[in-house]
Amino acid sequence: MNLGRIRTSLLVAVGAALASLIILVWRYGADTDVTVEKILFASIVGLATGSLYALSATGLVVVYTTTGMFNFAHGGIGVLSAFVYWEIVENKDGLGLPGWLGLLVVVLVFAPLLGILIDLLLMRRLRTAPLVVQLMVTVGLMVFLLTLAGQIWQADQIRGVDPLIDSSNGFSIGVSRVPWYRFANLVIAGVIAVFLRILLFRTRTGVAMRAVVDSRELTSLTGARPGRLSAFAWALGSSMAALAGILVAPEIEFNPANLNSLMLIVAISAAAFGQVRSLPLTVIGGLVIGLLESHYQQWVKLGPDFPFANRGIAPIVLFLVVLALPQARLSVGRVSTNLRPIERTTHVWEGAVGAVALVVVAFLTAKGFLHFLIWDPGEWSSVSLNKGTAAMVLALIGLSLVPLTGWAGQVNFAPLAFAGFGAFLWLRLGVWFGLPDTGGTGNLVWLPLIGLLCAPLGALVALFAARLSGLYLALLTLAFALIMANVVFPHKNVYPRVHTFQDLYLDLGFVRWDFDERFEFFMLLITVFAMGMFALIVLRRSRFGRRWVAMQDSQSAAATVGVNVVWTKVVVYATSASMAGMAGVFWATSQSSVDVRSFDLLNGLTIVLLMAAAGMSFPVAGLFLSFQFVFEGLAERLEQTENVEFLVWILKDFLAKFGPGLLAIGMVVNQRGAIFEMGKGFSPILPWRRDAREELAAENAKKRIPEIGGLGLTEPFTSEAIVALDTQLGIIDDVTPAAGYQHGVSRG
Repeated sequence: MNLGRIRTSLLVAVGAALASLIILVWRYGADTDVTVEKILFASIVGLATGSLYALSATGLVVVYTTTGMFNFAHGGIGVLSAFVYWEIVENKDGLGLPGWLGLLVVVLVFAPLLGILIDLLLMRRLRTAPLVVQLMVTVGLMVFLLTLAGQIWQADQIRGVDPLIDSSNGFSIGVSRVPWYRFANLVIAGVIAVFLRILLFRTRTGVAMRAVVDSRELTSLTGARPGRLSAFAWALGSSMAALAGILVAPEIEFNPANLNSLMLIVAISAAAFGQVRSLPLTVIGGLVIGLLESHYQQWVKLGPDFPFANRGIAPIVLFLVVLALPQARLSVGRVSTNLRPIERTTHVWEGAVGAVALVVVAFLTAKGFLHFLIWDPGEWSSVSLNKGTAAMVLALIGLSLVPLTGWAGQVNFAPLAFAGFGAFLWLRLGVWFGLPDTGGTGNLVWLPLIGLLCAPLGALVALFAARLSGLYLALLTLAFALIMANVVFPHKNVYPRVHTFQDLYLDLGFVRWDFDERFEFFMLLITVFAMGMFALIVLRRSRFGRRWVAMQDSQSAAATVGVNVVWTKVVVYATSASMAGMAGVFWATSQSSVDVRSFDLLNGLTIVLLMAAAGMSFPVAGLFLSFQFVFEGLAERLEQTENVEFLVWILKDFLAKFGPGLLAIGMVVNQRGAIFEMGKGFSPILPWRRDAREELAAENAKKRIPEIGGLGLTEPFTSEAIVALDTQLGIIDDVTPAAGYQHGVSRG
């Protein structure tokens, strides 16, 4: 790591952020006098708030530097811990513990136990998993924890958390008063940062924790126990998240979404200052973001046109920092396993049959011709059609991730940003050019134009992302999604206030089809999805598809054989943005009006993690985005039959709400995705899949656990056999190489 280049890049990023703030003050400055007292007050408030950001970010850095895992569930851990603190301290029906005692219970008992449990059940199994699997599992865990907190404590209720120190006491700066608890937060964050620095760099335990990431085998030879060190790291990181969550809670409206935004998004922005490794730079990053936010609120008044602009400061800083850092591969301390080579490429004729079958089954089911046991014994109602429409819109958006993430391996957390841009263009075309049925409810012949107009946005993002890979790429797309959701989309001039509900038609001149009825609109979406699925199957077998897959396998190897990696990234990003933009057209027209809250980051992350859990490289994975609506529909049908209250609860209140997070967490044991396993079980019964039957027979013949004394005598030395033996002996976490055994020789 070239620290000199990194510090220079960070100075450039901070300078750009400060210059932007100065321009905003000059252009949108608040009507207030600039005094030394106001500057000092804003600075102290910013430092106090920034210290909490730094505290949260240090937890991220500790986990990453000691385990190699980037923990997107960090915010969820902090949120759940803060609500547990509220339950035992603030809740009148709770234990009523003193604040200091509740803090110790949560930070030193509950949070560490939660961190150890996460490590034992999930993270140790992801040590050699591909980066996208690691990220999706932690994102799924975050969604699960946020859903759990929202269900237990009713997220829509207004509640507050009192500071540990009486907020009425403090000191004055001019006419403004600074409470002591804010100053105490700054001191606590500083003390903990120093403690963590000493722990990681001046103690034997800290050095061993950092060494495990580079080589678990060599660390084991020194007498260290990698399993215990990993558990301690997750316990420590969870404690940091809990402490930050409890201290941040009094500063905001106390609900899971707001708390997670501060705990995770701002923490990621601060951690990016130090490449998620340097504690001093991470602390500086948190303080800088706090100062920028405080001075923005003091001096800048953008007015009602930018209602959520203050939420865009941290993402903008994150975007600038990631772009300014020198080009470097951010590894996760291990050689990841590539699961793609074992997947079979679908034949074109199979894709055509599947697409036609999907349309036919959807038609027969919606019309009530197919009678299942508990699902829609009759024709779908308008409510069911509306849910089916919403599900297929999400499926179309998810389809755009297949070439970009599933094939090219470019992690993208911003599918809704591209879809929102397409919706904006569609609605604005009607207003600007006076098209019939103004407001985007016009002729579908304009749909390809929307795709072409969205492609440059994808290409622009690709130019920013071309020099990045792995985690940096994920963070860049995360920042892009947040900027679009918090700064661009909420502007009053982005989405016109027009009626947009399902009023589409396709006029080719010689024939016209209207899709203004719910059933017709639903069948339109099914048909478009089937066509998109078939087009992707054809594209996968084309030259571009092979290049994208080659780039995922190895960018350097692809470049060696003549593939222009930058141009290939531009093309795949443009393709994905074009697909998402066209899906945004249906997003806009499926609702009575476009609600900018629909483009929230969590909604976008849910799309990504469901696609990953299903199998990102398979186009049919888009149908998994409908499972929540299917469960809700099944529950409604069961409610009509009565006497099945428990099953209704399972479907409606558990699976429909917790399903996305649980599916992503399930990737711990099924990294290839659900579709691969389903296809593996289903394909042997297909008449033309002789290869699948032969493969199944070969696997059944190998399903034997080697005896301890058999290797090298009666059993061959295979990587699978040795790993199974290590499991039997209970030493897999201590001596098994991080990258697995390769013909008896380990590679780190």
